[in-house]
Amino acid sequence: MVRFLLVGLVLLLARPVAAQRYNVKLVAPPAGFTWQPLPESKAAALLPAGWYYKAEGQKGGTTYYLTQEEIGESGEFQTGLSLQVVRKAKAKTGRPAAEYAELLMMRTGFGPGKQLLEKSSVADGPFYKRTVRYRDAPPEAEPRVVYQMALANAKTDTLYLLTFESPEKEWPDAWKLGEAMVRELVLDSRL
Repeated sequence: MVRFLLVGLVLLLARPVAAQRYNVKLVAPPAGFTWQPLPESKAAALLPAGWYYKAEGQKGGTTYYLTQEEIGESGEFQTGLSLQVVRKAKAKTGRPAAEYAELLMMRTGFGPGKQLLEKSSVADGPFYKRTVRYRDAPPEAEPRVVYQMALANAKTDTLYLLTFESPEKEWPDAWKLGEAMVRELVLDSRL
């Protein structure tokens, strides 16, 4: 039975997420969502009804959280999306955004308790997108499924680090929302 569930989970996860959208006007959101502006980044993401939004950090290094649970003082959540935006990546990391994205994603999904489920790399205009999806089962915690994307704008040297995660047992329902959030993310490619 466990093997059947794992095979089903892998098949569910095998569907690629379509590219993000760039420089478009926001239209009416899908049912059950509202548009959440990400002001410092001149971006917008879909926020599911009843979810929470929080932004932290300073201009040029903001992290946005769209989560099912309200984030407390610990900064932890079970299900949700986080998006870290790093402008002028080379000045902050020592490497151009596209190169740094590649380095980050080479190690993601590997290590004790982690099982790589999917990995992809595509270029779309000035954007270089690296994605990894993996199962994280540390001995002291519930297994989770994590989708991570490093999206680099080579023209502006801006790096977007997106993570959507959920406990494994809730992943199929959570990913229905997460996939829409990732797919419909609207970015300004001039930043």
